Amino acid sequence: MIRKNITITEEQAEWIDENHINLSSLVRECIDTKRGESGNVD
Repeated sequence: MIRKNITITEEQAEWIDENHINLSSLVRECIDTKRGESGNVD
């Protein structure tokens, strides 16, 4: 896997922490969803 940095707001960070969200998994899932919507799935 490739590492990338992202910037989120303090409110977003708090929500992620409060809901015990794995940010990497969330981002990967969102990207896969967007790729599927645009027809660019491998």
